Amino acid sequence: MNLRDPKLQKILIGAVALIGISYVYFGTSMLPFCYQVRKAQIAELEDEYTRLSAELEKARRMVGNLAKLEAEYERLHRQWLSAQQLLPEEQEMPELLRKVTTAGNRAGVEFILFQPTAPIAQELFKEHPVKVRIRGGYHQVGIFLSRLANMERIVNVSELKLDDIKQDKDKKTRGTVVADFMLTAYTLLEGAGYEAAALDG
Repeated sequence: MNLRDPKLQKILIGAVALIGISYVYFGTSMLPFCYQVRKAQIAELEDEYTRLSAELEKARRMVGNLAKLEAEYERLHRQWLSAQQLLPEEQEMPELLRKVTTAGNRAGVEFILFQPTAPIAQELFKEHPVKVRIRGGYHQVGIFLSRLANMERIVNVSELKLDDIKQDKDKKTRGTVVADFMLTAYTLLEGAGYEAAALDG
């Protein structure tokens, strides 16, 4: 092999140049068109494509469920409006308690205790517990509890306890039982109705 041969020198220079160019292209990220830079760009674009494809699929599923979600929203909104009719505003509370005592008087029971306690705030409404003790016949007490259950506003009776009254020897007791229970009325928290209206809009 004669290194002075111009043909051989051209081949060797070409080979060295090819190796150098290959190294720069494949082995480094010096230039924006090098293999490593292009590979990183391709990987980044593939990740972006995968993310956008997932978002597109999610959007397609949501559009497919849109009618179902709107129907569910309408159903829940109607239930909320019904609940608003059943729960008085705070300022209506005294009138509601008057209706309770009127229902008791009409049923023929006697109120021994009617003691409102501190309201208890929940997420969307407020509980107004009232300790109640009444005296009357089994029938009158049953009528009163039935009227409470049928009131247009929600009124809950809990912790019900019935005690017989011992009659005296002249049998002149005013009733046959004493009923103790916790009566709970409910009011909407201030602003809860407005939040529902805002959701509707």
